[in-house]
Amino acid sequence: MRRWYQAALVLCFLALAPAAAHAGFILEGSVGKGILVSPAPVKATQTNLMLSPGITLLDDILRLQVGFVGDLPDISNSKFDLQIRPMLVVAPPILPIYGRAIFAVANVFHNNGPKTLFAYGAAAGLKLGLGPIGVFLEAGFLPRSVNSRINWVIEGRGGVALFF
Repeated sequence: MRRWYQAALVLCFLALAPAAAHAGFILEGSVGKGILVSPAPVKATQTNLMLSPGITLLDDILRLQVGFVGDLPDISNSKFDLQIRPMLVVAPPILPIYGRAIFAVANVFHNNGPKTLFAYGAAAGLKLGLGPIGVFLEAGFLPRSVNSRINWVIEGRGGVALFF
């Protein structure tokens, strides 16, 4: 009986292999703005622009992307800096929703503080598309540890996606 389960599992993987092999490319451009909600006081974070190339797998259901984020100096005592955000996106093809897991390396140039910061979080969004072009809106949480305290940041983002 156990061999039957193993054979079924192998057949499932073989059936999914051609779909996984069908990889495409994606390029997203977006603008985001965040709010530091904890610790007090609540305040806005820098506006940022993100360009995120990546690959799509399983008929565009799964995406692996790397976002290059430029923090704009639009609030007092801030300077331009860079973030790098590796991301995993799950986007069901029929539903207009998706989920994004994010790991961020922030403050790469050290312009907005003394050291590089690491953040992790998730976002959920709505997507609409027609052919190889899509638009999206998302909201996410990106907590980060600063001086041994967790800073909770909520970020909104909107942008355009091109599928190749």
